[in-house]
Amino acid sequence: MIESQPKNLIKKLFKLLYRFSSQESGIFDKEQNENPIIYHYYYEIIRYWNKINFIIKKNLRYTNKSLKLEQDDLPIYFYITYRVIWEIASISSILKDLNFYFKKKKEEEISIKSFLNGLKTFSLSKALINKDIKEILSIKLAIPSFFIDKLSNYMNLDFLRENLEAMNNLNNQMYTIWFNLNKIEEKNLYNQEFIINNLQQKGVKVLKDEQIKYLFHVNNRRKIIESEWFKRGYLSFQDKGSSAVIEILNARVNEYIYDMCAAPGMKTSLIAQKLNNKGKIIAVEFNRDRTKKLRKLLNHLNVKGVDLIIADSIDAPFKEDLKFDKILLDAPCSGSGTFKSNPELKWRQNSRFLNQNIILQEKLIASAIELLKPGGILVYSTCSLYAEEGELQISKFLDYLEPLNLPKWLSPSYKVGNKTIKGTGRLYPAKHKTQGFFIGKFKKLNNNTKH
Repeated sequence: MIESQPKNLIKKLFKLLYRFSSQESGIFDKEQNENPIIYHYYYEIIRYWNKINFIIKKNLRYTNKSLKLEQDDLPIYFYITYRVIWEIASISSILKDLNFYFKKKKEEEISIKSFLNGLKTFSLSKALINKDIKEILSIKLAIPSFFIDKLSNYMNLDFLRENLEAMNNLNNQMYTIWFNLNKIEEKNLYNQEFIINNLQQKGVKVLKDEQIKYLFHVNNRRKIIESEWFKRGYLSFQDKGSSAVIEILNARVNEYIYDMCAAPGMKTSLIAQKLNNKGKIIAVEFNRDRTKKLRKLLNHLNVKGVDLIIADSIDAPFKEDLKFDKILLDAPCSGSGTFKSNPELKWRQNSRFLNQNIILQEKLIASAIELLKPGGILVYSTCSLYAEEGELQISKFLDYLEPLNLPKWLSPSYKVGNKTIKGTGRLYPAKHKTQGFFIGKFKKLNNNTKH
Protein backbone atom coordinates (compact mmCIF):
# COMPACT_ATOMS: atom_id res chain seq x y z
CA MET A 1 0.00 0.00 0.00
CA ILE A 2 1.10 3.65 -0.44
CA GLU A 3 2.92 5.25 2.49
CA SER A 4 0.28 7.78 3.56
CA GLN A 5 -3.48 7.78 3.06
CA PRO A 6 -5.89 10.65 2.22
CA LYS A 7 -7.55 12.21 5.26
CA ASN A 8 -11.14 11.67 4.07
CA LEU A 9 -10.52 7.95 3.53
CA ILE A 10 -8.91 7.55 6.95
CA LYS A 11 -11.93 9.20 8.57
CA LYS A 12 -14.35 6.89 6.74
CA LEU A 13 -12.27 3.87 7.70
CA PHE A 14 -12.23 4.88 11.38
CA LYS A 15 -16.02 5.25 11.36
CA LEU A 16 -16.40 1.77 9.87
CA LEU A 17 -14.02 0.22 12.39
CA TYR A 18 -15.82 1.98 15.23
CA ARG A 19 -19.15 0.59 14.05
CA PHE A 20 -17.66 -2.90 13.74
CA SER A 21 -16.22 -2.68 17.26
CA SER A 22 -19.74 -1.71 18.41
CA GLN A 23 -20.96 -5.02 16.91
CA GLU A 24 -22.99 -3.47 14.11
CA SER A 25 -23.59 -5.62 11.04
CA GLY A 26 -24.08 -4.86 7.35
CA ILE A 27 -22.03 -1.68 7.57
CA PHE A 28 -19.96 -1.97 4.39
CA ASP A 29 -21.95 -0.43 1.54
CA LYS A 30 -21.39 -0.53 -2.21
CA GLU A 31 -19.61 2.84 -2.36
CA GLN A 32 -17.04 1.81 0.22
CA ASN A 33 -16.68 -1.61 -1.39
CA GLU A 34 -15.60 0.08 -4.61
CA ASN A 35 -12.84 2.07 -2.87
CA PRO A 36 -9.76 -0.18 -2.84
CA ILE A 37 -8.04 1.62 0.06
CA ILE A 38 -11.00 1.43 2.43
CA TYR A 39 -11.78 -2.10 1.26
CA HIS A 40 -8.22 -3.25 1.94
CA TYR A 41 -7.78 -1.74 5.39
CA TYR A 42 -11.27 -2.51 6.67
CA TYR A 43 -11.20 -6.19 5.76
CA GLU A 44 -7.56 -6.83 6.62
CA ILE A 45 -7.80 -5.17 10.04
CA ILE A 46 -10.94 -7.19 10.78
CA ARG A 47 -9.27 -10.35 9.46
CA TYR A 48 -6.62 -10.04 12.18
CA TRP A 49 -8.85 -8.43 14.82
CA ASN A 50 -7.98 -10.57 17.85
CA LYS A 51 -4.29 -10.65 16.93
CA ILE A 52 -4.15 -6.86 16.62
CA ASN A 53 -6.09 -6.52 19.88
CA PHE A 54 -3.58 -8.79 21.63
CA ILE A 55 -0.64 -6.73 20.32
CA ILE A 56 -2.31 -3.48 21.38
CA LYS A 57 -2.92 -4.70 24.93
CA LYS A 58 0.68 -5.89 25.26
CA ASN A 59 2.00 -2.62 23.88
CA LEU A 60 -0.11 -0.14 25.89
CA ARG A 61 2.46 -0.26 28.68
CA TYR A 62 4.52 2.20 26.61
CA THR A 63 1.77 4.82 26.92
CA ASN A 64 -0.03 6.67 29.67
CA LYS A 65 -3.18 4.73 28.75
CA SER A 66 -4.83 2.18 31.00
CA LEU A 67 -4.82 -1.43 29.81
CA LYS A 68 -8.22 -0.87 28.18
CA LEU A 69 -8.80 1.66 25.43
CA GLU A 70 -11.86 3.85 25.15
CA GLN A 71 -14.23 2.85 22.34
CA ASP A 72 -13.40 6.02 20.39
CA ASP A 73 -9.68 5.18 20.44
CA LEU A 74 -9.99 1.63 19.11
CA PRO A 75 -10.04 2.42 15.35
CA ILE A 76 -6.89 4.54 15.62
CA TYR A 77 -4.87 1.96 17.53
CA PHE A 78 -6.05 -0.91 15.33
CA TYR A 79 -5.11 1.03 12.19
CA ILE A 80 -1.65 2.10 13.32
CA THR A 81 -0.87 -1.39 14.68
CA TYR A 82 -1.80 -2.97 11.37
CA ARG A 83 0.30 -0.48 9.42
CA VAL A 84 3.42 -0.99 11.54
CA ILE A 85 3.27 -4.78 12.03
CA TRP A 86 1.88 -5.85 8.65
CA GLU A 87 3.04 -3.08 6.31
CA ILE A 88 6.25 -2.01 8.10
CA ALA A 89 5.06 1.58 7.57
CA SER A 90 7.23 4.42 8.79
CA ILE A 91 6.21 6.26 11.94
CA SER A 92 6.36 9.57 10.06
CA SER A 93 3.82 8.41 7.47
CA ILE A 94 1.44 7.20 10.18
CA LEU A 95 1.72 10.46 12.10
CA LYS A 96 0.96 12.27 8.85
CA ASP A 97 -2.19 10.14 8.51
CA LEU A 98 -3.26 11.27 11.98
CA ASN A 99 -2.63 15.02 11.63
CA PHE A 100 -6.37 15.71 11.49
CA TYR A 101 -6.84 13.75 14.72
CA PHE A 102 -4.05 15.52 16.60
CA LYS A 103 -5.59 18.89 15.73
CA LYS A 104 -8.60 17.89 17.82
CA LYS A 105 -6.75 15.85 20.46
CA LYS A 106 -3.25 17.26 20.80
CA GLU A 107 -2.79 15.46 24.12
CA GLU A 108 -3.00 12.08 22.35
CA GLU A 109 0.06 12.70 20.17
CA ILE A 110 2.58 11.80 22.89
CA SER A 111 0.77 8.56 23.77
CA ILE A 112 0.52 7.48 20.15
CA LYS A 113 4.19 8.28 19.44
CA SER A 114 5.20 6.19 22.46
CA PHE A 115 2.92 3.39 21.32
CA LEU A 116 4.41 3.45 17.80
CA ASN A 117 7.95 3.31 19.15
CA GLY A 118 6.95 0.30 21.25
CA LEU A 119 5.52 -1.46 18.20
CA LYS A 120 8.85 -1.18 16.40
CA THR A 121 10.46 -3.50 18.95
CA PHE A 122 7.44 -5.71 19.68
CA SER A 123 8.02 -9.48 19.55
CA LEU A 124 4.93 -11.65 19.16
CA SER A 125 6.85 -14.84 19.92
CA LYS A 126 7.99 -13.43 23.27
CA ALA A 127 4.48 -12.22 24.07
CA LEU A 128 3.14 -15.74 23.48
CA ILE A 129 5.55 -17.48 25.85
CA ASN A 130 3.69 -19.66 28.39
CA LYS A 131 0.50 -19.70 26.28
CA ASP A 132 -0.96 -23.12 25.43
CA ILE A 133 -0.94 -24.38 21.83
CA LYS A 134 -4.60 -23.53 21.11
CA GLU A 135 -4.24 -19.97 22.40
CA ILE A 136 -1.08 -19.53 20.34
CA LEU A 137 -2.93 -20.76 17.24
CA SER A 138 -5.87 -18.49 18.00
CA ILE A 139 -3.69 -15.38 18.22
CA LYS A 140 -1.10 -16.19 15.54
CA LEU A 141 -3.70 -17.18 12.95
CA ALA A 142 -6.35 -14.70 14.12
CA ILE A 143 -9.20 -17.10 14.77
CA PRO A 144 -11.58 -17.54 17.74
CA SER A 145 -10.62 -20.34 20.11
CA PHE A 146 -14.21 -21.62 19.68
CA PHE A 147 -13.40 -22.48 16.05
CA ILE A 148 -10.21 -24.33 17.03
CA ASP A 149 -12.01 -26.27 19.77
CA LYS A 150 -14.68 -27.41 17.32
CA LEU A 151 -12.40 -28.43 14.46
CA SER A 152 -9.65 -30.04 16.52
CA ASN A 153 -12.12 -32.87 17.18
CA TYR A 154 -12.08 -33.74 13.46
CA MET A 155 -8.72 -32.69 12.02
CA ASN A 156 -5.18 -32.63 13.34
CA LEU A 157 -3.63 -29.31 14.29
CA ASP A 158 -1.27 -29.27 11.30
CA PHE A 159 -4.12 -29.53 8.78
CA LEU A 160 -6.18 -27.08 10.82
CA ARG A 161 -3.27 -24.63 10.69
CA GLU A 162 -2.93 -25.09 6.92
CA ASN A 163 -6.61 -24.25 6.39
CA LEU A 164 -6.47 -21.21 8.64
CA GLU A 165 -3.37 -19.97 6.83
CA ALA A 166 -5.12 -20.52 3.48
CA MET A 167 -8.10 -18.45 4.63
CA ASN A 168 -5.81 -15.62 5.77
CA ASN A 169 -3.43 -15.62 2.81
CA LEU A 170 -4.28 -13.16 0.03
CA ASN A 171 -0.86 -13.29 -1.66
CA ASN A 172 -0.95 -14.52 -5.26
CA GLN A 173 -4.68 -15.11 -4.87
CA MET A 174 -6.61 -16.47 -7.82
CA TYR A 175 -10.30 -15.71 -8.35
CA THR A 176 -12.77 -18.05 -10.03
CA ILE A 177 -15.10 -16.96 -12.84
CA TRP A 178 -17.57 -18.58 -15.22
CA PHE A 179 -18.84 -17.30 -18.54
CA ASN A 180 -22.55 -16.65 -19.07
CA LEU A 181 -22.67 -18.42 -22.41
CA ASN A 182 -26.43 -17.97 -22.80
CA LYS A 183 -26.08 -14.20 -22.74
CA ILE A 184 -22.92 -14.18 -24.86
CA GLU A 185 -24.46 -16.39 -27.54
CA GLU A 186 -27.74 -14.44 -27.51
CA LYS A 187 -25.90 -11.21 -28.38
CA ASN A 188 -23.99 -13.14 -31.06
CA LEU A 189 -21.16 -10.61 -31.10
CA TYR A 190 -18.43 -12.42 -29.18
CA ASN A 191 -17.53 -15.86 -27.95
CA GLN A 192 -15.77 -17.14 -24.85
CA GLU A 193 -12.40 -17.47 -26.58
CA PHE A 194 -12.54 -13.86 -27.78
CA ILE A 195 -13.24 -12.59 -24.24
CA ILE A 196 -10.44 -14.70 -22.73
CA ASN A 197 -7.97 -13.35 -25.31
CA ASN A 198 -9.11 -9.80 -24.57
CA LEU A 199 -8.57 -10.29 -20.83
CA GLN A 200 -5.13 -11.78 -21.43
CA GLN A 201 -4.17 -8.80 -23.58
CA LYS A 202 -5.03 -6.59 -20.60
CA GLY A 203 -2.62 -8.54 -18.39
CA VAL A 204 -5.11 -10.90 -16.73
CA LYS A 205 -3.84 -14.45 -16.28
CA VAL A 206 -6.62 -16.93 -17.19
CA LEU A 207 -6.31 -20.62 -16.27
CA LYS A 208 -8.88 -23.34 -16.93
CA ASP A 209 -10.01 -25.38 -13.93
CA GLU A 210 -8.96 -29.03 -13.88
CA GLN A 211 -12.21 -30.51 -12.55
CA ILE A 212 -15.03 -28.19 -13.69
CA LYS A 213 -14.65 -27.39 -17.38
CA TYR A 214 -16.58 -24.09 -17.44
CA LEU A 215 -14.61 -22.51 -14.57
CA PHE A 216 -11.54 -20.33 -15.05
CA HIS A 217 -9.14 -18.84 -12.52
CA VAL A 218 -7.90 -15.26 -12.88
CA ASN A 219 -5.27 -13.33 -10.96
CA ASN A 220 -6.71 -9.81 -11.01
CA ARG A 221 -10.13 -9.21 -9.46
CA ARG A 222 -10.21 -5.47 -10.05
CA LYS A 223 -9.43 -5.73 -13.77
CA ILE A 224 -12.27 -8.21 -14.11
CA ILE A 225 -14.70 -5.93 -12.27
CA GLU A 226 -13.66 -2.98 -14.42
CA SER A 227 -13.98 -4.95 -17.66
CA GLU A 228 -16.90 -4.46 -20.04
CA TRP A 229 -17.49 -8.22 -19.93
CA PHE A 230 -18.25 -8.21 -16.21
CA LYS A 231 -20.40 -5.08 -16.45
CA ARG A 232 -22.45 -6.62 -19.28
CA GLY A 233 -23.01 -9.83 -17.33
CA TYR A 234 -20.94 -11.96 -19.70
CA LEU A 235 -18.90 -13.36 -16.82
CA SER A 236 -19.33 -13.66 -13.05
CA PHE A 237 -17.31 -14.62 -10.00
CA GLN A 238 -18.18 -17.99 -8.50
CA ASP A 239 -16.40 -20.00 -5.83
CA LYS A 240 -15.41 -23.42 -7.12
CA GLY A 241 -17.14 -25.04 -4.16
CA SER A 242 -20.46 -23.46 -5.13
CA SER A 243 -20.01 -24.69 -8.70
CA ALA A 244 -19.22 -28.17 -7.40
CA VAL A 245 -22.59 -28.17 -5.63
CA ILE A 246 -24.35 -27.44 -8.94
CA GLU A 247 -22.33 -30.11 -10.75
CA ILE A 248 -23.36 -32.62 -8.09
CA LEU A 249 -27.03 -31.59 -8.40
CA ASN A 250 -26.79 -32.40 -12.13
CA ALA A 251 -30.13 -30.81 -13.07
CA ARG A 252 -31.88 -31.93 -16.28
CA VAL A 253 -34.25 -30.00 -18.55
CA ASN A 254 -37.23 -32.26 -17.90
CA GLU A 255 -36.87 -32.11 -14.10
CA TYR A 256 -38.66 -29.87 -11.61
CA ILE A 257 -35.94 -28.14 -9.55
CA TYR A 258 -36.33 -26.37 -6.21
CA ASP A 259 -33.61 -24.00 -4.96
CA MET A 260 -34.66 -23.60 -1.33
CA CYS A 261 -32.45 -20.72 -0.14
CA ALA A 262 -31.69 -18.99 -3.41
CA ALA A 263 -30.06 -15.65 -2.53
CA PRO A 264 -27.70 -14.22 -3.59
CA GLY A 265 -28.56 -16.13 -6.77
CA MET A 266 -25.29 -17.32 -8.28
CA LYS A 267 -26.18 -21.00 -7.87
CA THR A 268 -29.66 -20.39 -9.29
CA SER A 269 -28.21 -18.63 -12.32
CA LEU A 270 -25.67 -21.40 -12.85
CA ILE A 271 -28.39 -24.07 -12.77
CA ALA A 272 -30.32 -22.08 -15.39
CA GLN A 273 -27.23 -21.71 -17.60
CA LYS A 274 -26.52 -25.44 -17.48
CA LEU A 275 -30.12 -26.00 -18.60
CA ASN A 276 -29.75 -23.42 -21.41
CA ASN A 277 -32.53 -21.37 -19.80
CA LYS A 278 -34.98 -24.20 -20.54
CA GLY A 279 -35.37 -25.52 -17.02
CA LYS A 280 -38.26 -25.50 -14.58
CA ILE A 281 -36.81 -23.93 -11.46
CA ILE A 282 -38.53 -22.55 -8.37
CA ALA A 283 -36.25 -20.34 -6.30
CA VAL A 284 -37.37 -19.28 -2.82
CA GLU A 285 -35.84 -16.60 -0.61
CA PHE A 286 -37.17 -15.40 2.74
CA ASN A 287 -35.61 -11.93 2.91
CA ARG A 288 -37.31 -9.29 0.74
CA ASP A 289 -34.19 -7.14 0.19
CA ARG A 290 -32.11 -10.18 -0.75
CA THR A 291 -34.88 -11.23 -3.13
CA LYS A 292 -34.74 -7.85 -4.88
CA LYS A 293 -31.00 -8.25 -5.37
CA LEU A 294 -31.51 -11.82 -6.56
CA ARG A 295 -34.08 -10.71 -9.14
CA LYS A 296 -31.76 -7.94 -10.31
CA LEU A 297 -28.89 -10.43 -10.73
CA LEU A 298 -31.04 -12.90 -12.68
CA ASN A 299 -32.16 -10.10 -15.01
CA HIS A 300 -28.57 -8.87 -15.42
CA LEU A 301 -27.42 -12.37 -16.37
CA ASN A 302 -30.43 -12.91 -18.65
CA VAL A 303 -31.60 -15.92 -16.64
CA LYS A 304 -34.92 -17.44 -17.70
CA GLY A 305 -37.04 -20.34 -16.54
CA VAL A 306 -36.92 -19.36 -12.85
CA ASP A 307 -40.02 -18.65 -10.74
CA LEU A 308 -38.87 -16.48 -7.85
CA ILE A 309 -40.93 -16.57 -4.65
CA ILE A 310 -40.57 -14.60 -1.40
CA ALA A 311 -41.41 -17.14 1.30
CA ASP A 312 -40.13 -19.17 4.24
CA SER A 313 -38.66 -22.36 2.79
CA ILE A 314 -39.47 -24.24 5.99
CA ASP A 315 -43.15 -23.89 5.14
CA ALA A 316 -43.30 -22.67 1.54
CA PRO A 317 -46.80 -21.94 0.14
CA PHE A 318 -46.89 -24.79 -2.38
CA LYS A 319 -49.87 -26.91 -3.34
CA GLU A 320 -50.03 -30.04 -1.23
CA ASP A 321 -49.43 -32.35 -4.18
CA LEU A 322 -46.42 -30.43 -5.54
CA LYS A 323 -43.27 -32.56 -5.39
CA PHE A 324 -39.83 -31.96 -6.89
CA ASP A 325 -37.39 -34.13 -8.83
CA LYS A 326 -34.37 -32.41 -7.33
CA ILE A 327 -33.88 -30.01 -4.45
CA LEU A 328 -30.84 -27.90 -3.74
CA LEU A 329 -30.56 -26.91 -0.10
CA ASP A 330 -27.54 -24.66 0.20
CA ALA A 331 -28.47 -23.89 3.76
CA PRO A 332 -27.83 -20.78 5.84
CA CYS A 333 -24.89 -21.54 8.10
CA SER A 334 -22.13 -20.15 10.28
CA GLY A 335 -19.99 -19.36 7.22
CA SER A 336 -17.04 -20.96 9.00
CA GLY A 337 -15.55 -21.98 5.65
CA THR A 338 -15.69 -18.46 4.17
CA PHE A 339 -13.35 -16.43 6.36
CA LYS A 340 -11.12 -15.55 3.41
CA SER A 341 -13.88 -13.53 1.74
CA ASN A 342 -15.93 -12.82 4.89
CA PRO A 343 -13.49 -12.11 7.74
CA GLU A 344 -16.24 -10.36 9.74
CA LEU A 345 -17.84 -13.77 10.28
CA LYS A 346 -14.83 -14.94 12.28
CA TRP A 347 -15.91 -12.88 15.24
CA ARG A 348 -19.52 -14.12 15.26
CA GLN A 349 -18.44 -17.71 15.90
CA ASN A 350 -19.87 -18.93 19.19
CA SER A 351 -22.24 -21.60 20.50
CA ARG A 352 -25.33 -19.41 20.24
CA PHE A 353 -24.70 -18.45 16.60
CA LEU A 354 -23.93 -22.05 15.65
CA ASN A 355 -27.00 -23.43 17.41
CA GLN A 356 -29.27 -20.92 15.68
CA ASN A 357 -28.05 -22.22 12.34
CA ILE A 358 -28.29 -25.88 13.36
CA ILE A 359 -31.96 -25.49 14.34
CA LEU A 360 -32.78 -23.72 11.07
CA GLN A 361 -30.93 -26.30 8.95
CA GLU A 362 -32.71 -29.20 10.62
CA LYS A 363 -36.11 -27.70 9.81
CA LEU A 364 -35.07 -27.00 6.22
CA ILE A 365 -33.83 -30.55 5.63
CA ALA A 366 -37.07 -32.00 6.98
CA SER A 367 -39.04 -29.71 4.66
CA ALA A 368 -36.84 -30.65 1.68
CA ILE A 369 -37.37 -34.38 2.21
CA GLU A 370 -41.12 -33.84 2.49
CA LEU A 371 -41.18 -31.95 -0.84
CA LEU A 372 -39.17 -34.51 -2.80
CA LYS A 373 -40.78 -37.13 -4.99
CA PRO A 374 -39.98 -40.71 -3.93
CA GLY A 375 -36.63 -41.32 -5.59
CA GLY A 376 -36.03 -37.57 -5.87
CA ILE A 377 -32.56 -36.13 -5.27
CA LEU A 378 -31.49 -33.87 -2.39
CA VAL A 379 -28.19 -32.01 -2.47
CA TYR A 380 -27.47 -30.50 0.94
CA SER A 381 -24.51 -28.14 1.29
CA THR A 382 -23.09 -25.63 3.74
CA CYS A 383 -20.04 -23.39 3.45
CA SER A 384 -19.07 -24.52 6.92
CA LEU A 385 -16.22 -26.52 8.41
CA TYR A 386 -18.24 -27.52 11.48
CA ALA A 387 -19.42 -31.14 11.71
CA GLU A 388 -22.58 -29.88 13.42
CA GLU A 389 -23.67 -28.25 10.15
CA GLY A 390 -22.59 -31.16 7.97
CA GLU A 391 -22.07 -34.76 9.03
CA LEU A 392 -23.86 -34.52 12.38
CA GLN A 393 -26.76 -32.65 10.80
CA ILE A 394 -27.43 -34.97 7.86
CA SER A 395 -26.95 -38.08 10.04
CA LYS A 396 -30.29 -37.25 11.72
CA PHE A 397 -32.09 -38.01 8.44
CA LEU A 398 -30.34 -41.10 7.10
CA ASP A 399 -33.40 -43.29 7.71
CA TYR A 400 -35.10 -41.41 4.87
CA LEU A 401 -32.19 -41.03 2.46
CA GLU A 402 -30.06 -43.27 0.27
CA PRO A 403 -26.50 -41.97 -0.29
CA LEU A 404 -25.33 -41.31 -3.85
CA ASN A 405 -21.82 -41.08 -5.28
CA LEU A 406 -19.86 -37.84 -5.29
CA PRO A 407 -16.92 -36.81 -7.52
CA LYS A 408 -13.70 -38.51 -6.47
CA TRP A 409 -11.79 -35.22 -6.24
CA LEU A 410 -13.75 -34.24 -3.11
CA SER A 411 -12.19 -35.21 0.21
CA PRO A 412 -13.95 -37.66 2.52
CA SER A 413 -16.20 -36.09 5.13
CA TYR A 414 -15.42 -36.27 8.85
CA LYS A 415 -15.86 -39.60 10.56
CA VAL A 416 -18.91 -39.98 12.80
CA GLY A 417 -18.68 -42.98 15.11
CA ASN A 418 -15.44 -44.01 13.35
CA LYS A 419 -17.25 -44.16 9.99
CA THR A 420 -17.57 -41.73 7.12
CA ILE A 421 -21.13 -41.10 5.94
CA LYS A 422 -21.62 -42.33 2.38
CA GLY A 423 -22.81 -39.72 -0.09
CA THR A 424 -20.96 -36.91 1.70
CA GLY A 425 -17.69 -35.11 1.12
CA ARG A 426 -15.76 -31.97 1.93
CA LEU A 427 -13.81 -29.21 0.23
CA TYR A 428 -10.98 -27.51 2.11
CA PRO A 429 -9.37 -24.09 1.49
CA ALA A 430 -5.88 -25.57 1.90
CA LYS A 431 -6.40 -28.57 -0.38
CA HIS A 432 -8.97 -27.52 -2.98
CA LYS A 433 -8.38 -23.72 -3.06
CA THR A 434 -12.09 -23.18 -2.39
CA GLN A 435 -14.19 -22.06 0.51
CA GLY A 436 -14.69 -24.75 3.12
CA PHE A 437 -17.73 -26.84 2.13
CA PHE A 438 -19.74 -29.82 3.27
CA ILE A 439 -21.71 -31.47 0.44
CA GLY A 440 -24.08 -34.42 0.58
CA LYS A 441 -26.12 -36.06 -2.19
CA PHE A 442 -29.00 -38.42 -1.43
CA LYS A 443 -32.02 -40.10 -2.98
CA LYS A 444 -35.28 -40.03 -1.08
CA LEU A 445 -36.48 -43.42 0.07
CA ASN A 446 -40.15 -44.33 0.00
CA ASN A 447 -40.45 -44.07 3.80
CA ASN A 448 -42.79 -41.69 5.54
CA THR A 449 -40.74 -38.52 5.98
CA LYS A 450 -42.84 -36.64 8.52
CA HIS A 451 -40.96 -35.78 11.69
